[in-house]
Amino acid sequence: MKQTRRIPALLLAMLMVCSLTLTSCGKKEAPIAADQVAVCLFNMILKNDASSAVELFGYASEDEARKDMGLDGSLYEGLADEMVSQFRSVNLNVTTEDAQTFVDAFMAMFKNVNMTAKVKEADEKAGTAVVTCTIDTFDSNALTDAIAEALTEATNDPDLLTDEAALTSAILNAVSTGISNLTPTGTTADFDVDFELQTLSINGKDRKAWLPKDAEQFGNLISTTAMGA
Repeated sequence: MKQTRRIPALLLAMLMVCSLTLTSCGKKEAPIAADQVAVCLFNMILKNDASSAVELFGYASEDEARKDMGLDGSLYEGLADEMVSQFRSVNLNVTTEDAQTFVDAFMAMFKNVNMTAKVKEADEKAGTAVVTCTIDTFDSNALTDAIAEALTEATNDPDLLTDEAALTSAILNAVSTGISNLTPTGTTADFDVDFELQTLSINGKDRKAWLPKDAEQFGNLISTTAMGA
């Protein structure tokens, strides 16, 4: 009987422990996970899609998410104008329309790319973590081959050879078509990214989140690894 009477006391003690645990969990919100952040930023960088950032971080809008992540406005805004300027710097006239077609071709190509992420190691006390990202890849020669085919196609037209502007436009559009039709090979590649624990102010509330230590390097790793480099 003595042991039987102890059971309610043990249950009460367990209930108190659980209650304390739940209370402490409610006071200390866990940081936004590094692997989820990696995929979220991948969508923003490579697919210009900030919807997952709104859901994961709790931003009020995609524009707010982009601004807070240093990607104010559309990530690919202004690229066409930048291309036009670069071509003109080497005395080649390219229209903004042709340049935009080229940018859109890359967007179309990357829509077929997916990435997953897994935390390799993490030390919350030190505020450091390493995330392994696995991404779909293209044939490393695919882009070069697309450009070569476009050059061959354009230079086979004798009428274009006498009109530099028309030739440049034809080449750029042929390259754009070739790029937009590229698809991943079906194989994947891994790369590691260093993350650090940071505090973000979202909707007036501070939240801890794991973010890439070097965002620019992370972006470069995404694109170069996907392209088979």
